[in-house]
Amino acid sequence: GGELAVIERTLAAGSPTGVAVAFLVLGLLLSFTPCVLPMVPILSSIIVGQQQLTRGRGFALALAYSLGMALVYTVVGVAAGLAGEGLAAALQKPWVLAVFASLLVALALSMFDVYQLEMPQPIQNRATQVSSRLPGGRFAGVFVMGAVSALVVGPCVAAPLAGALVYISQTKNVVTGGLALFSMAMGMSVPLLLIGLSAGSLLPKAGAWMITVKRFFGVLLIGVAIWMVSPAIPEWAQMMAWAALLIVTAAFLRVFDPLPDGAAATLRLGKGLGALMLILGILQLVGVASGGRDVLQPLGAL
Repeated sequence: GGELAVIERTLAAGSPTGVAVAFLVLGLLLSFTPCVLPMVPILSSIIVGQQQLTRGRGFALALAYSLGMALVYTVVGVAAGLAGEGLAAALQKPWVLAVFASLLVALALSMFDVYQLEMPQPIQNRATQVSSRLPGGRFAGVFVMGAVSALVVGPCVAAPLAGALVYISQTKNVVTGGLALFSMAMGMSVPLLLIGLSAGSLLPKAGAWMITVKRFFGVLLIGVAIWMVSPAIPEWAQMMAWAALLIVTAAFLRVFDPLPDGAAATLRLGKGLGALMLILGILQLVGVASGGRDVLQPLGAL
């Protein structure tokens, strides 16, 4: 319980700027996942309403869409902040922690494509029908489309959003909650705003790198799950869980595969990060075996 109280105090004391920047980066990364980025050209054509337009108007329309989406996320964030009191109290109970952590792990598995997670089809269909009737190229219509799209944006966003809401409910702060999810929505809108500004010439190419971004969120969610259950499990179990996460992530970063001759810098960087994670994971295991009981100082007993 004491450890969770410290975490809660830290979150509550987190500077609004820090929270906003962190969630903005999170949103930007989310915009490069395989379910969101391919939607961008479709969205840009809807926003433009198939007409020739200036860069200024393109940017303004993209901004209207983004603010519509941000409005829905902000409301959800504020709701999580309001629910925080009851939720944070419930999260003191070990069985509730276990249920939440299991849910996060289940969501993480969807990021590794173990199964597909998405909004129920009837809701998606209804939202698509509503947005298809709206006129493109008009500010009010585009704003409403943005709000509707926040409910349809699909499987990639659902899992990190759940993790974010758990985080916000821990802060028990309505302002932090609203600010965090507004920032996340604006981060997710960056590619769209760039397209509006460049009248369609600036668009990152889809590719295998998007799968890496998705898996990064999977690892992040499992990390949040371990962090959540840590007050309810013994220290050695925490150390084993972190070791497992670090070593498996190292394997995903292909630390055990030989690099081809003339490998790209990104591959080498990935392998270097993987090696670092492997070492940190092994340190946790050595720490447990030698009687260490502190995740941050695994070799303390030596």
